[in-house]
This record gives sequence, C-alpha cells and structure tokens, in this order.
Amino acid sequence: MTKASIPLVCYEGVTLARPGQSPILSRLDWTWLPGEAWWVGGPPASGKTTFCESLLGHHIAQQGTRLWPLGTRQGLEPWQVLRWVPWLENSRRFQLGDYFHQQRWHAAESREGPTVREFAGHSPEADEALKAVDLSARLAQPLLTLSSGQMRRARLARALGESPAGLVVEDPFAGLDATQRGRLETLLQRRVAEGMGLVIAGRERDCPNWVTKRLPLGPTPSAIQSEMTSRPLPEENGGAPVLEFHHLNLAPGGKLLFTDFTWVIRQGERWGLLGENGSGKSTLMALAAGDHPQVYAQDIRLFGARRGTGESIWDLKKRIGQVAPEIQTYARHNLTLAQMVATGITDRFVPGGITQDQQAAIRALLTELGLADLADRPYPQAPTGAQRLIWLARALAKAPDLLLLDEPFQGMDSRSIALGRAAVSRRLSPATTLVMSTHDPAELPEGITRFMRLGSSLP
Repeated sequence: MTKASIPLVCYEGVTLARPGQSPILSRLDWTWLPGEAWWVGGPPASGKTTFCESLLGHHIAQQGTRLWPLGTRQGLEPWQVLRWVPWLENSRRFQLGDYFHQQRWHAAESREGPTVREFAGHSPEADEALKAVDLSARLAQPLLTLSSGQMRRARLARALGESPAGLVVEDPFAGLDATQRGRLETLLQRRVAEGMGLVIAGRERDCPNWVTKRLPLGPTPSAIQSEMTSRPLPEENGGAPVLEFHHLNLAPGGKLLFTDFTWVIRQGERWGLLGENGSGKSTLMALAAGDHPQVYAQDIRLFGARRGTGESIWDLKKRIGQVAPEIQTYARHNLTLAQMVATGITDRFVPGGITQDQQAAIRALLTELGLADLADRPYPQAPTGAQRLIWLARALAKAPDLLLLDEPFQGMDSRSIALGRAAVSRRLSPATTLVMSTHDPAELPEGITRFMRLGSSLP
C-alpha cells in the first residue's frame, strides 16, 4: 500500500457530541485520503468546529471507532500529522491571552512578541504561503500588530509552512478580497494536487468549485424571511457632528496609511466603510472607539469634543455600541451568552448589573437572532457562529447613539447574516449614527446611503 492510499482519518460508525448536547454525527462512516479536499458545511450550531477538532483526536466518540492509519503507521499522534487552523488563535508559539486588545496599536511603535517571519518559519513552503496570503511585505512586523484577519492568515501560512499531511481549516476565505482569495485558492489547490489532504469548514457560498467532496452537518436550514424595516432619515447633513477626523496623518511602523484625511459623520447618518485589506478600515474604527493611542495625538472628535480634553471614557462608552474583531479575538470570558449580551449595557465583563426589563429585552434580542435556545450556554461552549453573532447583540443591546460595526458578519453563514442585518435595520432609530466596515457591500444593512472607500493597501 502506497503512502498516498493510506487514509489520514477513518470514522467507523462514529457518533459524536459535546457533553450535554445533541449528537452532531450519528453512526458516521467516513474516510479522508491524502490528496482529497472536503468541504464541511451546515447551519449555525451544526457542529462544524467540533467535527474539525475531532479530526485531531479531540472530543470523545460516544459510539464507533476513529482511526488515524497514516499517523499510526509512522508512530505519530494525529496532531503531528495534521494541522488545525481554527477561526480563533490556538498557537502555543503565540498566545493572545498574554496581551490586551489595545496593545496591538501600541506595539506598532515597539517590538513586542514574535515577528511574522519568526512565527511563520523560514522554510520555502512558509515563504510560498506568506506570499499567497499577502504577508510577504510584513515579515519584520510584530505579529501582535496585525489585524484579526491578517493574524488568521499568518496562522494559515505557518500551518502550510510545516507541510502537513492534512490541513483542517475554518473559514480561510473570510475577509479576503478577490485577488487575495484567488492566490490562496491557487496555493491550496496545488497542495492538494501534490498529495496534501484538505478539510475546509465554512459557509456554502465560499466553497471553491474544485472542492467536490462534501460532508453536510445538521438539518437543512429553513428559508429566512428578513423583514427590513425602513425608518425616516434626518435631512442631508442636518445632524450635529458625532464623529470627526480632521487632517489625520498616520504611518504605523513607518508605513504611510493616512495623509491629511478628513471625514465628518453626523447624527443619524449611516455610512458604509469600504476598502481592501490593509487600507485602514479597522484603524479608523479603533480611533473612533478610543482603542488606538493616536486618538489623543490627532484631531479626532467624538460628540463634538476632541479626545483627550477631560471627557470620561465611561460616559462615552455608554453612548457607543461596538463590534471589533480584535475584541472577539481576545475574549476569554466564561459568561453565558445572555450574560455576554448584558455586558454591552454595563460595559463590564462580569455578570449582573441590569434590570429585569433589560433581561427581558436581551432574551427578546437573542430570540430575534435565532439564539434563544443557546442563551444560557457558556460562551466558550457555544458554536463558533453563535459566538460571532453574540457580539452584534452586545452592541445593539444598549441602543447606542453611535454604532461602530467593524466587519460584524465576517465568517458568518447566510442565515446569520440575514438575521443580523434585519436586527440592525429594525433597531436603528432616526437619531442613531451607524458606521459599518465590510469587504462585501451586500452585507450592509438597509438604510446605508453614504460610503467612504479607502485606497488600496500599501506594501
């Protein structure tokens, strides 16, 4: 038997479930061979992440047998043969839990943690992967300073650089523009042709046409009726300034990003912030929320006052609802989903501090987002899709004056996006100001009538 014909993984009558939850697999017979590419799909909470983790030996099978023939023949454990690149970081080489989320912006002016090169490795395969994921120009940059999307691509490059027999990856194309996606698809397709096994978990619309083997999980989702409620907008430019950038100049790490950039956002306006990866969308959002240290060195004004002029950050937070990939990445909280939403009202990651009426409103919001059955589940044990959606619920819970949504639907399936867009649309009052960044204009909720497009990413 040649190496190419020895299975990477065999499931024989496997039933798999997390403790206290319904099975995601029931008596599954499945074989994954080298050189095979599989797409694992399914609705939210169908168990895609759990299944992927099980391929590396995680979780206990309630019934049946899991085998790793290739690794067994070589005397290796599953994790030594396969590589798993989940949505959130899990690297032993670099732990985000050692840092705080604003530290990304501070680290741009100093050296903290490994560089992209040190993290990804020095092999020719790593170089090839870094080029494919558009990180070749950032080799000397501290990993901590990367955006959440860039950091996921760095983890993928590191895994590919180790030339695994099999790669398991979650949503590798999320947040990529067309050019970046094309380069990554080309590399993955060639690696598969050379004999690497590939399993991708993600939303159906992201499945490449060359991946023909599919493993659907969970029930087929029913059609979603997303009622978008239109609300009257204030007259053009009639509102008071809410968020202002005046003559912004920014060159993090010596790389020019903004030059004499001015943007004024008024009360009741709804803006879509568009642009390629690396064009500065997340930087603007971090400046707006006060997470970036340059907010005090630049002329940036919030609700009419320049930042750093004695305002209370807690008073400002009461008026802002925020979704940011960086905050999600650093989340290490063991609260339930309902308690996580409540932290959007209290601005503290501890349980309690809300009224019974607010508790009822949170339950109604979770029902609206299709998360009612998961409300009392601890956040770390919730499906990945539910974890992503809960941050939108957290931002909406306080009915903020200013809603800052930085890629809020990144990596979500079409059902979750539809529910999220509808929830945002319904909860925008005429006075609510919205700024949402995205790579996909189709994700923008109804009512957005103004757009800011940033320039191409700089090398």
